[in-house]
Amino acid sequence: MLRLAAVPVALVLAGAAVVLLMGGSTAGTAAAMALLGLLAVGAVSLAFLAVGRSEDRDRAAAEAARAEAEAQAIAVERRGPLPPRRGH
Repeated sequence: MLRLAAVPVALVLAGAAVVLLMGGSTAGTAAAMALLGLLAVGAVSLAFLAVGRSEDRDRAAAEAARAEAEAQAIAVERRGPLPPRRGH
């Protein structure tokens, strides 16, 4: 996930470089605004990606727990009833 965060950081650095190199020119301002727009889209996309991945992990864990509980229930059914106790 940290590698994916490198793209927005690179866009911030590129935007800062454009502002510093181009000064107050209209083209420099437009380029910096375009880079900031890409940064915003990238940041929101990464947030959605992080949420989606965590939901996938939660879903997989719940499925594994359900499968384990189902396997235990089947094992109990196959075992059959216990014999009656003697001597009590």
